[in-house]
Amino acid sequence: MIQSIFRGLACAACFLLPLAAASPEDEIVQLKQILADQQRQIDELRRELAEQRKGGIVHASLGEVASTTAMLPPEPAAQAAVPAAQPSLPDVNRRVDGLVRNLGGFRFTGDLRFRFDLLDRSANTSLPPSDNRSSPQQRARERYRVRLNVDKDLFYRDNADRSLAHFHLQLATDPYNNPITMDTDFAGVTTRAPFSIAEAYLDLTPLKGLTLRAGRTPELYADNRQFVYDDDVRFNGFQETYRWTAKNSAFVEVKAAQYLLTDPNIQVLPSSSPFLAAGYSAGQRVPSADLLDQGVTVGSNLAKKWSHNETLNFFVVREPNQIQLASTAGGAALFANNPILGATLISALGGTGNATTAPGGAIYFAREFHVMRGAFNLNYSGMQLIGHNYPFQLFLQGTHNTGAAIDQNAYMLGAAWGQEARLGDVQFQYQYFYKPANAFVSQFTDDDVGSGTGVNVKTHQIRVNFGLTRFLAWENRLYIQHGISVSNPAINYFVPLQQGYHTQFRLHSQFVFTF
Repeated sequence: MIQSIFRGLACAACFLLPLAAASPEDEIVQLKQILADQQRQIDELRRELAEQRKGGIVHASLGEVASTTAMLPPEPAAQAAVPAAQPSLPDVNRRVDGLVRNLGGFRFTGDLRFRFDLLDRSANTSLPPSDNRSSPQQRARERYRVRLNVDKDLFYRDNADRSLAHFHLQLATDPYNNPITMDTDFAGVTTRAPFSIAEAYLDLTPLKGLTLRAGRTPELYADNRQFVYDDDVRFNGFQETYRWTAKNSAFVEVKAAQYLLTDPNIQVLPSSSPFLAAGYSAGQRVPSADLLDQGVTVGSNLAKKWSHNETLNFFVVREPNQIQLASTAGGAALFANNPILGATLISALGGTGNATTAPGGAIYFAREFHVMRGAFNLNYSGMQLIGHNYPFQLFLQGTHNTGAAIDQNAYMLGAAWGQEARLGDVQFQYQYFYKPANAFVSQFTDDDVGSGTGVNVKTHQIRVNFGLTRFLAWENRLYIQHGISVSNPAINYFVPLQQGYHTQFRLHSQFVFTF
């Protein structure tokens, strides 16, 4: 009985999946066929149930039948009723899992992360109490993050091997007043946590190798390396990508992106506006702030298991002082009274750390953020050791901000060995970050590396991750953080957290479920 139900579901999957590629007329025909086949399967299941009841066989409960968890078949009497040509129960379970995740062409994936987050720093008592370096840091908290992804391919041409469009949506836990995290604290008494649209975009692929994207999306060159961009930062705008691949697997990829950051809609700036603190003059028009990024990536295989790729890109932030203004008390309304939410947030934009021309000011010390970035990745697909695969990666990145004269060069280097794909897997990783105060916009970069400041920090990161199952991993990250620069009033150079605080430690230990 149980095997028959799974076979019926698996058969239904075979009919449901092609619907995404069919025309409306074909879909109607296929739906009619599905209904007829499902009715036939129901009749067969009823007959089998009646026959098995006559034979006195005891069956699993309805809850067990509905589960996709692998179940052992009954003893010999039930096994004899299964034709030898039928697939095994684990195979049927996998097919049912595929059916559940691909209903009507929609693919559902996601993850759930439980994190222990520890921050510790002793006080530098040689400094006066007014100096934030004299304050100790000690916080232990539990946090969680939930993300759900929905994907669907759209618009197939006749005899085409790919769709013309792809839709993606991600819903995530997300405190609205902190764009650089999706974590929610174990706090708030009994208050429910918010859930928001983290990503929503449409990819169009009119030509082979060409992808045009519009919507809310990760930054074009975001790579989860925690260097230039935080893993949780998303931008609204457009991307264009063209990839050419040779027969020997060498490739060239050209990309460009245009993101809209603000929309002031101010034609004549009044004399009482907070934009005056960001360097604008009364009576002028205030343009929008934008982020433009463009570059090229090349790569190829070096040997059977070795490959490499290199990236060179150049990104520009137009009107960057609007970002810093939204992080100050005077300009908080630009972010806190958010037209996107239609509600008032409780704080200004977080993630500060760049040098400004006044303490806590709204004008960056860097005249511009015109940043060149280079990246290199060397990959080894892995070697077998005690039944587990151990791949290797070496990665380097560097940036240069042409819009600043000092503290404008940043770099990151690291290596990873191993993986966390299944039970018994182990991964080791080390990274070193050097992110000075004028390197790139602090409000967009990873705050875990700096813990309270996105830049003006040099950090060692050590990771040890363990695979527990194919859908569960235990990940551990230790950050050892120090400052780089101090304020210099003689040149109007001020950083929020100066070098001179004691070594700061941050530990993340987290369980990550994926489905």
